[in-house]
Amino acid sequence: MSGSAPALRSPRLRQFFACMAALLAALALVGAFRNYSPVPFFDMWGPYLQLLDLTASGDWHVWWAQHNEHRIVLARLLFWADLRWFDGAGWFLIAANCALVALAGLLFCRILGQVDAAPGRAADKHALAWFIAGALFFWSQQENLTWGFQSQFILAQLVPLAALYALYRSIQGGAGMFALACLLGILCAGTMANGVLALPLMTAYALLTRQGWRRGVVLALVTTLVLFAYFHDYATPAGHSSPLQSLREQPLQLVRYVLYYLGSPFHFAFGNKGLGRVAATLAGLFLLGSAIRFAWCFWRQPRQFALPLALLFFIAYIVGTAFGTAGGRLIFGLSQALSQRYTTPALMAWAALLVLYAPALLALQERPRRRAWGGLVVLAVLMMAYQWRALKSNEDELFGRSVAALAVEMRVKDQAEIGRVAPNTDIVDSSALAADRQRSVFGLYPYRGARASMGQQMAPMALPACRGALELAETIAGDQRFVRVSGWLYEPLGNTVPQVVRMLDADGTQVGYALGGWAWNDAAAALHKAARQSGYRGYLSSGQAQSLMLRGEGPAGPACELRVRVPAAQPDKINEEEKK
Repeated sequence: MSGSAPALRSPRLRQFFACMAALLAALALVGAFRNYSPVPFFDMWGPYLQLLDLTASGDWHVWWAQHNEHRIVLARLLFWADLRWFDGAGWFLIAANCALVALAGLLFCRILGQVDAAPGRAADKHALAWFIAGALFFWSQQENLTWGFQSQFILAQLVPLAALYALYRSIQGGAGMFALACLLGILCAGTMANGVLALPLMTAYALLTRQGWRRGVVLALVTTLVLFAYFHDYATPAGHSSPLQSLREQPLQLVRYVLYYLGSPFHFAFGNKGLGRVAATLAGLFLLGSAIRFAWCFWRQPRQFALPLALLFFIAYIVGTAFGTAGGRLIFGLSQALSQRYTTPALMAWAALLVLYAPALLALQERPRRRAWGGLVVLAVLMMAYQWRALKSNEDELFGRSVAALAVEMRVKDQAEIGRVAPNTDIVDSSALAADRQRSVFGLYPYRGARASMGQQMAPMALPACRGALELAETIAGDQRFVRVSGWLYEPLGNTVPQVVRMLDADGTQVGYALGGWAWNDAAAALHKAARQSGYRGYLSSGQAQSLMLRGEGPAGPACELRVRVPAAQPDKINEEEKK
């Protein structure tokens, strides 16, 4: 009776984890595109925005150039494709990030499929595959799913995993599969700095699994050439500590950083406070302890355990990444180990560990089986509870990024707004060429041509009257040529809100430009729920008359007009709030 009970419950277990995986993936995809913005964000202003112009000018060195300590060749290929074929709108990069996570899930399922299951446990095996695939979409890594620049964080784990798996397959697959493994090992160096660990680990793996001296020599030679190429003309980034220095000066903090890093998904699943940190520490200890245990088991018969050994080497790669990251970034504090972007490698390490535990898990009898799967169910529920955060509205932040892009397009050095997407206003000058050539966001409506339209005389038009106001004008500390203005504008006949607000003086000359779509709850309460997004924010040339005409428009053209009085300019409210 007890022997048949697990088989009866296995289909339900499989259905539960299949639903869990579908929900986690669906929420992650919705969250990724809900947080989509075409505006470049921080690191993208240089390596991304200027890539097309640099390659068009024949500067091929840009592909191999350092970005911090990394050489992000594969990510730059995606950047180039986005700029060349998708107008630099950025949505392709978000889709690519999600697709790479899905590929990682498929690869782990392929590897799990080669694990032997006890008779009658095929459904349990499928359940475990669904759990792994769904867990890889955990929203703890939202930064890597919502920021187009972060493809390298996924590639830096996916490509080494594929390389080690191909090297395992080459034991029976012959020279072609071995060549593919070598190619993937070389590509690892073009993901992130930790990618250079892949080839040395592959060389050690080939020797342990007795793949022959020829393969060992080839891998050693390729490793030497790649390391030489990577570190030739390499410049250590300023402001980072070295691993040896951190180990010598703060050994305990270094270990804690590594444990936080490896256990970071549990930090988010259990709540990102004290309990979450304890969970991350214990999880990190469990992962390291399990890896050591498996290493001891595989050491004597490595060829017999060739597939699990490949996964163990992958976990060693992630652990090495954690130590390397800790050595260079411990100077920024322990909390940095719990950054969202670091949970992607940690999630993939845990996926590999689950595959290593799969034979034992699938062989469990009734009572220990119930406890083990019950633990996975509880973990799945905790992950799903956190996953709903993917639906959280981020509209104010996204609108702020839009205004920052408008500031760059109009050459307004407004640090309060630009600080949302870049460290300083230097990007106004460095992005001038991209803006003039209408690259990326600067070629999209409503940013396109905003600067060029300033000073132009607009033809008078008979338009319906808008409802609204110009509520606030603020000085800009870094640029006296403009004032930042905000208010609301609503077209009552069609219950629509303008996407662009042009400000015209008495002669019809455009003296200001603002973006609509900002949440303005007072308008919704007073007029109509459609007016909730009637807020606007933008820039007006300094020294204008006290009366202006606001002309609201959408992609189809002007929709309504409203004459307003310009309030006296006040000190920069955004800067004052940030100082507090």
